[in-house]
Amino acid sequence: MLIKTNSRFIGEADTRIIKGEKRKVELLNDFAFIDKKGFEWFAPKGSIIDGSSIPFWLWTITGCSPFVGYHRLASIPHDVYCKTREVPHKNVHKMYFEACLLNGMNKIKATAFYNGLKIGAPRW
Repeated sequence: MLIKTNSRFIGEADTRIIKGEKRKVELLNDFAFIDKKGFEWFAPKGSIIDGSSIPFWLWTITGCSPFVGYHRLASIPHDVYCKTREVPHKNVHKMYFEACLLNGMNKIKATAFYNGLKIGAPRW
């Protein structure tokens, strides 16, 4: 059964590596994720992103590194909202899960990533 959703990404996730910084990139244009409820998770041009915080030892197991994989687009607004703390952390982490699914991650892996956020991601 196909579930209809209005979720979508807006803009391109173009970034550039910041020289001298370990695992940080700058967003080169505005980017957003619209969730199934219609909330716009906006990441403005110039935002500094560090990708998904996947421990190095899990890269081979998950098939993902911080900037590579179906989680990449989800990590952009997630990083922004973890810094601004404009929205409760539980909502921010749920958005990441939904964005991973929209970008093609299977539900089992998305659930594992979401559970990782519940354990190790910032809370406020």
